[in-house]
Amino acid sequence: MTVIILFAVIAAIILLTAWWKIHPLPVLLAGAFIFGVTQGHGVTGTIALISGGFGDTVKSIGIVIITGTVIGVFMEKRGALNVIARKIISLTGKKRTPLAMSIIGYVVSICIFCDSAFIILIGLWRKIAAMVKLPPAVGAAALSMGLFASHCFIPPTPGPLAAMSILQADFPLVLLFGSLAALSATAAGYFYAMAAGKNEVLAVPETELEESDSGRTHFRGHWSAAFLPLVIPLILIGASSLVRFCRGILPPGLTDIITVAGEPVPALVIGALIAVFGIGRCRSSELSGEGLMGKAVFDAANILIITGSGGAFGAVLQRVDPHALLPENIGSPGVFAILIPLVFAAVLKISQGSSTLAILTAAGITLPLLDVLGLNTPVMRALSCCAVCCGGMIVSHTNDSFFWVVTRFSGMSVRQGLKLQTIGSLVSGAAAGAVVFLLALLLHGR
Repeated sequence: MTVIILFAVIAAIILLTAWWKIHPLPVLLAGAFIFGVTQGHGVTGTIALISGGFGDTVKSIGIVIITGTVIGVFMEKRGALNVIARKIISLTGKKRTPLAMSIIGYVVSICIFCDSAFIILIGLWRKIAAMVKLPPAVGAAALSMGLFASHCFIPPTPGPLAAMSILQADFPLVLLFGSLAALSATAAGYFYAMAAGKNEVLAVPETELEESDSGRTHFRGHWSAAFLPLVIPLILIGASSLVRFCRGILPPGLTDIITVAGEPVPALVIGALIAVFGIGRCRSSELSGEGLMGKAVFDAANILIITGSGGAFGAVLQRVDPHALLPENIGSPGVFAILIPLVFAAVLKISQGSSTLAILTAAGITLPLLDVLGLNTPVMRALSCCAVCCGGMIVSHTNDSFFWVVTRFSGMSVRQGLKLQTIGSLVSGAAAGAVVFLLALLLHGR
């Protein structure tokens, strides 16, 4: 009976968010309430679970989401993202610009939503494609896959952050495994784009994308400074993980400083401070409620609301007997257990379109199953998080807002979008899934 009610609640969430376009906040909270009451927690108990889950989720990743959004907004408006894009292109060479677009997508989407990043960068690709006489569809698809991979896998984007919080996974491990999975997805997406896009002719886009540069200042510093808001937090987090294995080698005071600075919140706060004060002249108007800071806070608030709602739903799901969610004779699936969270998320993604919502919901379903499936070690929790994120990438089609951003702003027809974006995301997601499974095979039991 528990499984039937859960599937009915999830089906209702999919229907209401994907078909009727209702905001996920009331849908997730209502779904959590109905499921909690039907499981015998009572009205008061269910409300307490929902409130606790919402608050715990926001408490654990709220500052990370806000600082990550601040980094993205200031890097975009200060022109730093444009500098990063052009530098990568100069390193790869004009003839390999589709590869450059994949790399750019992989890097840029760590700090800015893939929808916004595609709108910002596709204009740059159109100019380059005209200069070097390459098929526009190739670079557009390669850019899309690079952006989508990082968006689904690498914190501090909201989906991986929320899954990490719900599954109580280790941030450095999720960052490491997610980066590897996203890299494989980006590579697979690039090769698919090269093969599938070379004979596709795109129409003139409906929107003149050069308008997206309005309000953006020109970055005047050295190109290396543009990377600092992204690179410094990653270095700090990596160094913090490294010193944990080197205790006794470095002086205790230095070890403590590196450990504290490498925690996600301090690391991203430092990155945000660099983005605000270190990559351009900071005007007081930018820090006002109507300026860049106000925009970043507004954008982060919407993310926090949805993420907190997913955490509330997950808190109710945590009270479910995990054996009730699995077939009676499933036995011990071993390393193949890592595919179960992936399938949960993939079904949700294909059904309702939103990667973030699919990742949130699947993470909540997966949490009570970790012990039963043998995925309760720190390494396997992190890989379970990546498996959920992988499922959230499979597949982007007509119920996904990113699908329409890519097709509209690149000039793809629906047929071309299904060929390049939908099948491309399936190929990329499968490649990432293979990496996650391989890592689980190598690290199972650790």
